[in-house]
Amino acid sequence: MKKEFRVLPKIGINKVGLSMTSADLKDIVGETGKRHVNEKEFFQYQDDYIFHFVDDVLVSISVNNPHIIFLNEQKIDLIHESKQFLFKENPYYVDGSYIFPQYNMSIYGLDFPSDGIQLTIYSENQKNSYEKDIKSNSQFRSIDKQLVEIKYEITPYQTVGLLKFGMQPSEVEKIWGAPLKISKNSKKGITTENRMNSQAKYNEKGQLVQLALNCKEDVFIDNKLLSKVGSKLDSLKNEEYFINRNYKVYFKFGIALDNLGNLSSNDFIYIFSEEMIPHWKDVYRPLI
Repeated sequence: MKKEFRVLPKIGINKVGLSMTSADLKDIVGETGKRHVNEKEFFQYQDDYIFHFVDDVLVSISVNNPHIIFLNEQKIDLIHESKQFLFKENPYYVDGSYIFPQYNMSIYGLDFPSDGIQLTIYSENQKNSYEKDIKSNSQFRSIDKQLVEIKYEITPYQTVGLLKFGMQPSEVEKIWGAPLKISKNSKKGITTENRMNSQAKYNEKGQLVQLALNCKEDVFIDNKLLSKVGSKLDSLKNEEYFINRNYKVYFKFGIALDNLGNLSSNDFIYIFSEEMIPHWKDVYRPLI
């Protein structure tokens, strides 16, 4: 069974809150094991939880082997989506732990989840203890981990992995990094950003309206790998499509495939917003 925890940064996990006393905790979880460090400091244990008290005030909460967490209402699968999560949040890496100072959170073991994961949130007065070494260490995207392959799951007309239609260029840059080249079509009001293996297009309001991903990237529909099989994907076999020049367009999914869906590693998958539907339907208008 998947272990799910609701994490409220700087506040608590599930029903247990930082700053509780040991008596408050007992009222919520019942009896716990206990280990003293000294007169002022002790730990209490129950199932997957570890509670750290100083002067009878709860200063950190740890959970062992969480699978699913809800962080600020966002559902995150730490087993299968950890790389996307780390790429988005860009934490510091210190001695096997990822430190998220914006959340007062530490996660140990994400690189090898089968060996065990421990997630900890801590109070403001514990920040120095957990974060004292972060400035002398690297963040996730500043080291070679920035080359990690990100899973691009398509939610038609809404999201592509961590990217969401309507995002501004600054929001995309936080996920993808700076573009290699930017070009603008003042007549059409379109801005295009090119990166390694990808392209992003924005309308005149600066809103993301289209993405293009090289088939070297892992692009999914219904958790099935589209970028390797193209129009042979089971989800597409019986779907209606539209031919526009050399593209096979599936309006149900908001995608257009190079080479009439017979994809190779040099081809691209185009994922577009509702705003771009007229461009992909009009065979007489040059596609942008």
